[in-house]
Amino acid sequence: MARTAFFVYLIFIFFGTEKPFDVSLQEQVVPTSNTLNQSLSLLFVVSILSLWGLLRQVVEVIRQEKFLTLFLGWVVLSVFWSDYPMVTLKRSIAVLGESIICLAFLMRARWSTDALRYFRIIAGIYVVLTVASVILYPRGAIQWEFPAWRGLAPTKNNLGQISLFSMIIWLGVVSYNRGRLNNALHYALLGLTFVTYLGARSTTSFLVGAFLLTVFLLMRIGTLISRPGVARVYAAVVTLSTVALALTLFVFTPDYLAALFGVFGKDLTFTGRVDLWQTVLAMTHPKMLLGWGFGAFWVMDGSHLVRLFQQFIWIPNQAHEGYIDIYNQTGIVGLVLLAGIVASYLYGVAHVRTRQLWFWVVLAILVFNLQESLFFRPRHIGHFMFVFSYLALHTDRLRERGVVQQEPSPRSPQPW
Repeated sequence: MARTAFFVYLIFIFFGTEKPFDVSLQEQVVPTSNTLNQSLSLLFVVSILSLWGLLRQVVEVIRQEKFLTLFLGWVVLSVFWSDYPMVTLKRSIAVLGESIICLAFLMRARWSTDALRYFRIIAGIYVVLTVASVILYPRGAIQWEFPAWRGLAPTKNNLGQISLFSMIIWLGVVSYNRGRLNNALHYALLGLTFVTYLGARSTTSFLVGAFLLTVFLLMRIGTLISRPGVARVYAAVVTLSTVALALTLFVFTPDYLAALFGVFGKDLTFTGRVDLWQTVLAMTHPKMLLGWGFGAFWVMDGSHLVRLFQQFIWIPNQAHEGYIDIYNQTGIVGLVLLAGIVASYLYGVAHVRTRQLWFWVVLAILVFNLQESLFFRPRHIGHFMFVFSYLALHTDRLRERGVVQQEPSPRSPQPW
């Protein structure tokens, strides 16, 4: 039950619940409610039922991770001060249900890497259909104003995000299947995913990918340095040099910095994002402690947004900054709890023995949220991957200690 619910829900995380090639989705400012979205709630119930008999182990997971549970509890409580309590309640149930789907699967898996079996099936089908849609139906699969691919996704930025997450997954798949014949297919799908990544022409996705590659290279160089003292000095020098270079560019050479962003088609305001951030922060200041309520700030018929839309005629449906959107929805309290989630994850990564492929997913999401709002957006791949990666770490840690039992694999003792 847990595996089936996870697999089915993962399909809709990749493919969405709206019909593809709908140009109106590019301008849609609020998620629509349809029968399919509502029926997905049944998967929440199935996942809860699959946890029957595991109450003690679930409590142990909650005791160890703490911060996600506290954040979700705070989100539900925000119904009481939200100007749109029904919107807040529905979205609270959605993010709570997605967390339960992830937890139920992880509690019934041997290790978190068991999920790669499901990710590779869905990601493989998705990338093939995306390329096919661009070739066979370019009118719907290409955003001609850029031009850039969007494939089956609502926008090119969504395709860029899905492609980057998929490439991380494929790199994990080929690593686990090293020496096997089916890895030729995995490498082919990795290459095809890279083509969609380039075709999306998403500047944010390119910058996040470049950041991940830089971190990976630095970590590889660090492992080549055998003496721990030298490694620490090396890491400190690299970090300080990076910070010094960034400050120099921002403070002393803004013209060069503007030229650098110009290469990626951006300006120093990040295409108006900086002005939007300032406006949203100013509007949230009177509610800085509690926030507007989860999902309540960007309700499009809200009277508080009239002035904002007069200034930003492109009608944003997010702050394009995940940390600001958490602040405007859940206030300082929610932002502190989010910081606790991140700190808990980073601490856990440093103390787990099991390899965590999902670390790269979390790192990508943390950087993505500097330009896009991915945190705790129901049915968004960024949110789903973030919650799954966080819970994967903590369940793996408890398995290492024997607190959470290892479920027998349906096929073999290996992840495949």
